[in-house]
Amino acid sequence: MKAKVSFRIRKLRESKDFSQENMANDLNITASAYSKIERGITDPSVGRLAEIAKILEVNITYFFQEGEVGKWEENTNPSYGYATKTDLIELSNAIKQLRQELLLIRKEIKTGKQKK
Repeated sequence: MKAKVSFRIRKLRESKDFSQENMANDLNITASAYSKIERGITDPSVGRLAEIAKILEVNITYFFQEGEVGKWEENTNPSYGYATKTDLIELSNAIKQLRQELLLIRKEIKTGKQKK
């Protein structure tokens, strides 16, 4: 039973594109402690399992249902976890670099057409 619950938690978390770190932060525990829950090393308390269910937007009974883990219903209000300040800075820098490269390509195309 413990392995089934931990497997369902992990699969559902992955389907929602949450990291273990995101989950740990939301649960106010360490990433290591959360990892132990997903690996079936630690049994989460009923309260902790209820918190996990709330974060993952399912009824707590989902973790105990019979049958295989199938495709997830599409979430009409998807949440993709959290981005850190560093993530946003890196994304911003990547966008700036792509814009510069695009300008160079446009310039090359424009000058290439003028030479012909």
